[in-house]
Amino acid sequence: MKVTKTIRLEDLGLELALIPQSLEEAADLCLQLPRMVTFAKAFCPVQTGALKDSVRVERPGALSARLMAGGGDHINPLTGREVDYARHVHDGTSHVPARPFLLQAVLAEKHATGREILHRAAGVSL
Repeated sequence: MKVTKTIRLEDLGLELALIPQSLEEAADLCLQLPRMVTFAKAFCPVQTGALKDSVRVERPGALSARLMAGGGDHINPLTGREVDYARHVHDGTSHVPARPFLLQAVLAEKHATGREILHRAAGVSL
């Protein structure tokens, strides 16, 4: 025998009103992207480790995040210069094939990050 319970939206009241706030808080927490950073570092080609060490997340706004590599005052120990070659490694050049370590990390983790945001907003632990 099947049992059902119908709930009207009006009965949800406060819980329904809290969804936008909890969703924003969950997104803010998840947009620190710790697993994407881990994946990007794992996919990053390594010669000195400077490029790998430069992988990070920057948060330009409350609900946005940038997975980045290079710049940011990271210094290559071989050259003593700033890590300014991230784009050439990631996108390739006419002499070197692309090694899109940031893109690979985003593709590997984007769905899991979306699910995590929804689970956290709903108060469900993964």
